[in-house]
Amino acid sequence: FPEKTPAKDTPPAKPAADAQKRTDANTESKSSAAQAAVPARPTMKVLMIGNSQMMVYDLPQMMSVMSAAAPADHPKLEIGRYTAGGMTLKRHWDLGEGKGTPRGMIAAEKWDYVVIQEIFNADPAEFAQYAAKFDEFIRKHGAKTLLFATANVTEHYGKGAAKYPDSFKQLNDMQVEFGQKKGVAVAPAGYTWMKYWGDSPTDAQRYDLYAKDRGHPGAKGTYIYACLLYASLTGQNPAGLVSDFDHIKDGVVISKQEAAAMQKAAWEQYTMDEESTGKPLVKSATKPG
Repeated sequence: FPEKTPAKDTPPAKPAADAQKRTDANTESKSSAAQAAVPARPTMKVLMIGNSQMMVYDLPQMMSVMSAAAPADHPKLEIGRYTAGGMTLKRHWDLGEGKGTPRGMIAAEKWDYVVIQEIFNADPAEFAQYAAKFDEFIRKHGAKTLLFATANVTEHYGKGAAKYPDSFKQLNDMQVEFGQKKGVAVAPAGYTWMKYWGDSPTDAQRYDLYAKDRGHPGAKGTYIYACLLYASLTGQNPAGLVSDFDHIKDGVVISKQEAAAMQKAAWEQYTMDEESTGKPLVKSATKPG
């Protein structure tokens, strides 16, 4: 079609364009004002200190992804980490206070929480000694301690491993009792796995939460860890949080139905453990029956 030309009495285009610019500017100004009126999302800085229980399916990264996609009124977790295979609290402590060590990292930044995790076969006396040392050091530097009690390995993982459910109760009871005595918050993930399974789980149901070695958590077991820690740190229900993680391993996808059951178990454990304050953990957990 031929190009249309304006009639001679048609006003020049510039004023119309200027009017449009003014309209756009007003719209942008209103949008900016509206955005400015929305309070910034609160941020919580968390340092995680542990071993391969946190590493196999990248628990810190999983929590970061869940937090980033959470509702705007939930705190956003900024997570640092010091993780190495086979580490006990004593071995973490014995690294000293140099740059990049667990204690060095605690002292170098202002953290809201420091999550510490003991190995599955820890000596009870050694655990109590070094958990107390870490808690004192963490408090000294203005943060709060969250003791992360993991699930235990299966009897197939190594010689001398205790059988379920005694193995879970021993590992989590030890840490819960410490928390109750010292006033340290505890996130008992072993209890949460037990809650998710219900009474008398089959071997197949139990192994479904483990990696192939049946000692470390698999994707599903790690997701339960993440849900419990999310609730424990933020005081928010993990229901509805994302359950697919493109950048962990070759991609992790947990079905919505399974994720909902895991989220429910984690929230029930958290709310059972704590008074109904809606705040992050302030007391240690209650043992299951």
